[in-house]
Amino acid sequence: MGYYPTPKTVVERIRSYIGFPDDNVNLLDPCCGEGLALKKLKGDAKATTYGIELDQHRAKRAKKNLDHVIRGSYEDARISNGAFACLYLNPPYDWDSVNAGERKEKTFLKSTVKYLQPAGLMVYLIPQERLNDDVAKILSYRIEKFNVFRFPDEEYETFGQIVLFGTKKQEAALDDDEYERLRAIPGRALPEIPYLDEPIYKLPPSGPVQLFRSSLIDEEELERELESSILWKKMIENAEATDGYMGRPPLPLHRGHIGLLLANGCLDGVVADGPDKHIVRGKVEKVSSKFEEYEGNTLVEREVESYKVSIKVLKRDGDILTLM
Repeated sequence: MGYYPTPKTVVERIRSYIGFPDDNVNLLDPCCGEGLALKKLKGDAKATTYGIELDQHRAKRAKKNLDHVIRGSYEDARISNGAFACLYLNPPYDWDSVNAGERKEKTFLKSTVKYLQPAGLMVYLIPQERLNDDVAKILSYRIEKFNVFRFPDEEYETFGQIVLFGTKKQEAALDDDEYERLRAIPGRALPEIPYLDEPIYKLPPSGPVQLFRSSLIDEEELERELESSILWKKMIENAEATDGYMGRPPLPLHRGHIGLLLANGCLDGVVADGPDKHIVRGKVEKVSSKFEEYEGNTLVEREVESYKVSIKVLKRDGDILTLM
């Protein structure tokens, strides 16, 4: 999945560039893996860590290392803009399947820089060759006060990765000089990132993050919430069946009732005896259909969802009949 965690030694060097205030700061890693890099970056500072991870197993581990974790993609996340003092961005090294012809290094950058607060620090880790004209333009438009280094020799050998530091501008504006300097980086020999005795980037204090959640339902989180819900427990108690006997209906069922029972599976199973013995299975499926129509001079494509009832019968001789 294009996941390449930052080596521990590199994170330690990055940490030496960052100064933390006495007040709380919010740190965000939108592709956090197991959360180890952001956890080490925080250290013993007063900070709240937030991560997003697509892989289920890595997200589960990240929840043990970070304060808040969304399991899913950043596209499905709902996050407060301008709420984070530091954006730690180590995007997947791959082509984007949604935006054809774009690399994920670029799509992650342009989609997540909005979460960084003014004067907040961006730490951007990508292969050196991926800092192309488009990436350089985005950076020089939104970020300033750059420092760019390569990974130490042993780590640099594999993917040619670099670390770019920069702070978010108060107002977005293209800096032509920085643009030219950044777009030349793929062809330059960069110095190895050193350890610093004193940090050169001090993070601004952060306010509370008002919104940090996924638009998708996390089944594990939902299960935990339900376990602690008094209302849910009460509903289960009231809905609990005392035995398996449903009782005889007060009035005979007409054909419409039988059709509904068949459709929702209440009558599934073996029916009749002897030569007429057969198995019934009913189900309801959601289907989508598309059609086009003109509204004035504009051709509009519409999609309509409907429900299709399917009732099948398996006969003794193996024949399958579809009733609906």
